Amino acid sequence: MHIVGIHGIWQGNTNAVKLSADWAGALTKGLRTHHGPACPIPPLTVAYYGNLFRSPSKRLGAQDNPPLVDDTDPFTDQEEAFVLDTLALYAAPDLDPEQLETETLGLGIPYIPRPVAQAVVAVDHKIGRDMGRRLLGFVRQVYRYLHHDIGERIRAEVRTELHRPGPRLVIAHSLGSVIAFDMLTREDTGPGPDGLTTLVTCGSPLAWPTIRHSLGQDGALELPDGIDWLNLHAAGDLVAQSGLSAVAPAVRDELVRNGITDPHTAVRYLEKQPLADLIVHTSTA
Repeated sequence: MHIVGIHGIWQGNTNAVKLSADWAGALTKGLRTHHGPACPIPPLTVAYYGNLFRSPSKRLGAQDNPPLVDDTDPFTDQEEAFVLDTLALYAAPDLDPEQLETETLGLGIPYIPRPVAQAVVAVDHKIGRDMGRRLLGFVRQVYRYLHHDIGERIRAEVRTELHRPGPRLVIAHSLGSVIAFDMLTREDTGPGPDGLTTLVTCGSPLAWPTIRHSLGQDGALELPDGIDWLNLHAAGDLVAQSGLSAVAPAVRDELVRNGITDPHTAVRYLEKQPLADLIVHTSTA
């Protein structure tokens, strides 16, 4: 069995080799912690697309290979609506964002529309300082995958690993879970000719109505027949919220503890026992 990883956002300053090594190290730690030092470690490769989101460098020659998406791009009306609808999930329902002042954010960036800045402040009011800004960056990259030409480029980068011959298990983190679900349910992509046994999603935002609507998945989320689906969501992970069972009846939700510093981090999910147990069971089945 070969494990294919699909990473999440903010990976523009790394590469496939380093990500694969980082993920393999965390997975090895989890397997040997929960199943002993002699536990076999399956090979793992992370399909890499983070360079497509990388912000332009000021170094000489950076213009030779610019990213397809720049975080300083202005909002379109459609992106603004997507962002506002998503951030509203994280604001207090009785709070009117239009009554909030945005000057304390210190954004200083004219391309952020005032309604978006107010929504960011509303998130801060409920969750904590700077959380709205962090969520905004995440939501914008998710939107770009779903509604920008970059989506096809990302799927092209991932397709080679997703369609790797032989038995495969896919682990998809954060935005990677959206990419994995999208590709596995597309008629022009699907799970590949053979061998895909299991999808593991970690820190997934697939419960967001804005994402499901963009994918044309307003009903229950379902994978193709024969693919087992495990979803890990951590306490305190704002992206994953309370898991996926409410929108995906066939998923097996597992709540894990990733600490309080950054519970959304991929490597912490990779060390957890439910994933280690699944890999051992799948490898020996």
